[in-house]
Amino acid sequence: MIRIQDLSKKVGNFQLGPLSLEVDEGEILVILGRNGSGKTTMLNLISGIMQPDQGKIYYNQVLLNKVPLEKRKVGYIFQKLYLFPHLNVFSNITFGLRHKKDRESIIKMKQIISILGIEPLLSRDVQNMSGGEQQKVAIARTILTDPLLLLMDEPFTNLDITSKLVLTQAVKTTANIFKIPTIYVTHHPNEALALADKIVILADGKIIEEGTRDEVMSRPKQQFTRSFIDTLRFNNKQTESKVDGEHLRSNIR
Repeated sequence: MIRIQDLSKKVGNFQLGPLSLEVDEGEILVILGRNGSGKTTMLNLISGIMQPDQGKIYYNQVLLNKVPLEKRKVGYIFQKLYLFPHLNVFSNITFGLRHKKDRESIIKMKQIISILGIEPLLSRDVQNMSGGEQQKVAIARTILTDPLLLLMDEPFTNLDITSKLVLTQAVKTTANIFKIPTIYVTHHPNEALALADKIVILADGKIIEEGTRDEVMSRPKQQFTRSFIDTLRFNNKQTESKVDGEHLRSNIR
């Protein structure tokens, strides 16, 4: 379990928190909010990229605040992928396994390859792949590092709807099978609906509402949440139509 207690950070004139939340093993918590609401700042604090002004971050009973970034065992997937361009897909996903050749690691690798459906891609050059295919490689490589926690910062924003559906299902399956607590941030309500076990609505650095997916998306308690989700859905529908149109035109060419 990941437990965040009274976490806060001031960045310029922006104040995040104090925030408190929990994510159980295999559970996906979606942080839904507009750009500038503090979503990425929160992930950076949890990962150790930034240090909080106040508050505590626990993995089970272990306090992570003083644990350096490189030792926290946090998997972090961004919009921008940091794949190794000189390596093929197989070499990219197994990069972290180069010193681990035990039976358990091999079984896990085969499971992930199967879940993500990347068997046909293993010998491919990562530079000649679609955005969705590259995201699959990034997810596989991250999971094979055995993270205690998975953080995802709007990784599917620029993908077409079909790729999003495939990848959200893969993330959900992966988190469940490997019991990884996952925090996924987005400003797309449809992604939240497809992925989340729990949802937090974040605005201006503060938690406005939280609950299960159905509670927040179907039965919100706050008028702000109802208006906010409707506005996001309208804006994202227009954006997704434009992205899918561009994707279709590029395929025709």
